[in-house]
Amino acid sequence: MSFLNTSHFPFLSTLEDHWKEIRSEYDAMAAQSIPWHEAIHNGKWDVIGFRFQGHDILENQRHAPITTSICDQIPGIFSYGFSIMKPGCEIKPHVGYTDAVLRAHLGLYSNPHAALQVGEEVCTWTPGKIFVFDDTTLHSAWNRGDSIRVILLFDFFRPVEEEEFSNNGNGSATEELSQK
Repeated sequence: MSFLNTSHFPFLSTLEDHWKEIRSEYDAMAAQSIPWHEAIHNGKWDVIGFRFQGHDILENQRHAPITTSICDQIPGIFSYGFSIMKPGCEIKPHVGYTDAVLRAHLGLYSNPHAALQVGEEVCTWTPGKIFVFDDTTLHSAWNRGDSIRVILLFDFFRPVEEEEFSNNGNGSATEELSQK
């Protein structure tokens, strides 16, 4: 099971409730994106960071007060920002930096040819919907469409209770995702 059931993280519903406002803040900041810092992509992956490994990027936060306010309410949020995959983007298989956090994606813009593979599961993003996964599982992503894919990407510390539901056999969130 690569994806976790989002119902175990009730604090995420606020993001889904306000996804259009978050997307509007992205629209206002789109020109400020910079290339992703790791060399695991083909040059078509950009980011607008708000917090990186616990360190606030105040200049960007000032331009996105709604996004910042909502994300600051997420228990244990460690990093967050807008992740932009341009058409033709290929992100190589990789693993995250620590098993202490879970990664979540809130879809803002997507197309049916943009997808994420975590382990053996492949899914596409839906605007306004979140999925959560353990990014220490091998994962990759691509945008083979002709429009951008934009998400709010964020890491939060793994809740202590997470072990109780991550292996219970029915915690997959994939029924909520578009499968490929």
